[in-house]
Amino acid sequence: MDLSGLNPSQRDAVTTIEGPLVVLAGAGSGKTRVITHRITHLLELGIPPERIVAVTFTNKAAGEMRERLSAMVGRRTAGALVLGTFHSIGAAMMRTDPEAFGLDGSTFSILDQGDVIGLVRGLLREHGHHGADDRRFDVAGVTQRLGLWKNAFFTAADLEREIVDEYDVVAASIYDAYEDRLRSLGAVDFDDLVCLVASSLRRDDAARERWRARFDYFLVDEYQDTNTAQFEMLWQLCGPPHNLCVVGDDDQAIYGWRGAKIENILQFARRFPGAATVKLEQNYRSRAPILECANAVVRNNVQRNDKQLLPTRMGGEPVDVVVAGDSVQEAQWVGRQIRKLVVEDRCSADEVAVLYRSAAQGKAIEEQLQLHGIKYRVLGGQSVYDKKEIKDALAYLKTIVTPRDELALRRALETPPRGIGRQSIELLKRHAAAHRLTLSEAVHRSAEVTGLPNRAQTALAQFSAMIRRAQGRARAEGSAAAALKGVLEEIGFRDHVRREIGSDGATDARMSGVEWLMGAVDRYEQRQRQGGKNPQWASYFGTVALDGSSTDNTAEQPAAQGEVTLSTLHSAKGLEWDFVFLVGIEEGTMPHRRVAAPRISDAIAGDLEEERRLFYVGITRARERLWLTRGAARLDRGRELPRAPSRFLDELPASAIRPYEIAKQEELSSDAIGEMAAAFLAMAKPAEPESAPPRRREG
Repeated sequence: MDLSGLNPSQRDAVTTIEGPLVVLAGAGSGKTRVITHRITHLLELGIPPERIVAVTFTNKAAGEMRERLSAMVGRRTAGALVLGTFHSIGAAMMRTDPEAFGLDGSTFSILDQGDVIGLVRGLLREHGHHGADDRRFDVAGVTQRLGLWKNAFFTAADLEREIVDEYDVVAASIYDAYEDRLRSLGAVDFDDLVCLVASSLRRDDAARERWRARFDYFLVDEYQDTNTAQFEMLWQLCGPPHNLCVVGDDDQAIYGWRGAKIENILQFARRFPGAATVKLEQNYRSRAPILECANAVVRNNVQRNDKQLLPTRMGGEPVDVVVAGDSVQEAQWVGRQIRKLVVEDRCSADEVAVLYRSAAQGKAIEEQLQLHGIKYRVLGGQSVYDKKEIKDALAYLKTIVTPRDELALRRALETPPRGIGRQSIELLKRHAAAHRLTLSEAVHRSAEVTGLPNRAQTALAQFSAMIRRAQGRARAEGSAAAALKGVLEEIGFRDHVRREIGSDGATDARMSGVEWLMGAVDRYEQRQRQGGKNPQWASYFGTVALDGSSTDNTAEQPAAQGEVTLSTLHSAKGLEWDFVFLVGIEEGTMPHRRVAAPRISDAIAGDLEEERRLFYVGITRARERLWLTRGAARLDRGRELPRAPSRFLDELPASAIRPYEIAKQEELSSDAIGEMAAAFLAMAKPAEPESAPPRRREG
């Protein structure tokens, strides 16, 4: 492999093979290129691909990495690498060696986030927290606390020091019950895919040594985002001589609120004595003034490694620091600047982005882009697998091919409503427990269940007959996709969706997703048959659950073309654009007002240094031009209140910025207003708020 195209630091990162290594990869420093070259170098040294573990943080990143490596080393070799997220690798380990993790290999299932929230809602009801029904409690908020505590390996006894508000009290009251319910269902949640692997290997010496013997070299990307459980899983798998390379940037550690521990990268050398350090500081992305601002801001943090971004692209415009009279004027000004870039200067719309701290800030920008007739997308849309109609259809598929999945069966029984209520389900469950049956078997033998209302009895008999016909069709035709299609037609699924949302147009859009799902299932079955295999449904549904629970929620959406991107700063990490507007750079917004409030919990509350890192991430998304805007006043709960400029603006170097104050007389001419109105009326429809990222360029 030719390494002449790498700079000296990159070559060191690629060729330093033995022992622990931390690569501090600054924004835009070509880290993806380093990772792919390092793996290729290992392969050229004769290391078998199945003995190399490469960990990414999203399934999308893993797919892109494998495609790059396929072009470098061939598809067969790239396919043999152990390459994926912590969670997908953990799921594969569980399927390979379920007994090591206390699981029944024939029955365990992976719950997606929607299933988990439903489980938590049910437990809240059982424990007398009726707010689960009246929306007093945000069930997702309770679920988040359970996940944070699990990833920190807290026991119920540890929670006393974490309980500071009513949500903590509620979450703590069901903490053990939630784990018990998972085990009784023979299920694991998204967090278990790491936590259960880590804790099992920690206490089981034989299993730990067996798994360590499988792998020789480890590489972890975005290491600054690892949490306690992920570090523990890595520690248990990668024994001496610790041939572990971690790549990350402590200056881009922005996920402390979801449990990430910046200490993992800052204290790497202490945990792995003798570790080598390589700094990737040359930036190939941004113009010099942008990097000057980024360096000046982030050096104010105390918790960081000493490094700076060195520009390779000199020149460029200063960073514009823009002050508007209020939030309305700020949005109008941003809209006009984007119109000038896209319409007058003929810049590509998909090279323009507006970034903000909180999603609600994007609404005003959306209105302005609609007024100017400029297409846009909002980054961070819902995962396709997390949409209700997709989950409902998947429940029927699981009921057909994996009938022991109790949660899927219950969802299918309730969709559409057919007179089988919660009381009937409980009668079925008690009958199943008394006669050592699965819930599915109890459904098919519902005539034996005493106490069922006549309506429920009839509905269960019809449901049982329908599922048995579908299972027979799947076996006879070798197509679960065809069986699923038949069931959805039989239950009038389209009409059910229409009744739920009350719109024919929206129904068509929702059903197109269901049709996509049936096509995906059909393609999966065909691939398995072509390989001479039967469908491995546990593996398939595990992958679906991972995609639905992943923090990377744009994986199934096509890249935006000809559209301006609107995004929160968190969703923008890892992406880049030529022209970037950072809006709302004010105290209380950036940094967020929570940093001035008393700390609630280290695992939940943010801090000022993480807010500064988030601002740094926003700055380093820009390649050519950067605008930082703020309003001197902003609406807050219907009142216009003065807003102080962000303290981060005071940290910018005067040599790299250009102050600009929007004059009150900067009004649109009547001709411009007419043009905008015409453009608005000419638009076929506003852009859907479903997001897709522009192409990634890093590396």
